[in-house]
Amino acid sequence: MQSELMTRRRVLRLTYERYLEADRAWALALSDMKRWFPSGARPYRAAMGDPGSRMRQLYDQRARALAGLEAARVKLDSARKRLAKRQRPAPVRILLITG
Repeated sequence: MQSELMTRRRVLRLTYERYLEADRAWALALSDMKRWFPSGARPYRAAMGDPGSRMRQLYDQRARALAGLEAARVKLDSARKRLAKRQRPAPVRILLITG
């Protein structure tokens, strides 16, 4: 079971790195967009997310990375709970027989 826990930790670390990379790309694209459009002439937000646009692709990639990170975290938590449950000693039952 320890190997499963190690695997889950490794997956969580990889998904976190993917999220950081996607978030960095999204933040860079946002800052580039803000430099491209002056603050008074920025288009409304919905125009920046047209299907097929670079901004939409970056946003969707970041959203998928975040969903993967959350799923990996939940799986690690459930693996920890399973391990703790298996390592817990079985409860002792005492029967009292009176005559």
